[in-house]
Amino acid sequence: MAPADAPEANGSAARELTCRALGHVLGVAPTQLRDDSPLPDIGADSVAILVFADVVEAFAAQARLRAFTVDSARLRVARNVGDLAGSLTWQSV
Repeated sequence: MAPADAPEANGSAARELTCRALGHVLGVAPTQLRDDSPLPDIGADSVAILVFADVVEAFAAQARLRAFTVDSARLRVARNVGDLAGSLTWQSV
């Protein structure tokens, strides 16, 4: 079960961070990405997902998110943007 302050409980913050990082990686506007956007359809192959993990960690560090983690098991099976967002956790400040 996710802690009350994890993005799974506050999905909008995780979705925003995911769309920002994935948009950066793919060169698309974050507003073009929806939770149900299939990763292959938006050009996010396995290499792009690995780069996403690095970029999202960098963005999280810039935002000074405490105890930020990317669940690599969930990342490997992600099928859409919402799944990527579900792989992120951190503690509220």
